[in-house]
Amino acid sequence: MAGMKAPKRDALLLDGMADKLDADLVYARADRTLTQAAATEMAERCKQCTKRDDCIMWLVNHDGGAAKAPPFCLNAETLDFLAMNG
Repeated sequence: MAGMKAPKRDALLLDGMADKLDADLVYARADRTLTQAAATEMAERCKQCTKRDDCIMWLVNHDGGAAKAPPFCLNAETLDFLAMNG
């Protein structure tokens, strides 16, 4: 992801994390489980994250999916909730 603009990179990481957890962010927005404000906060937390390399490695190592977000993920609580309730 070197050379990729930060907003796009962060969005890809967030979407990748959601995908591995089977947390459908589009559906959550559509059924209002995830508000626009909460989605924006998630994106902002991802943008502020200092563990991008850990995130990339976690995504690579969990190609088959995962039951819970990694503890270093700043969006773990929200992603885990959406995965369980989506």
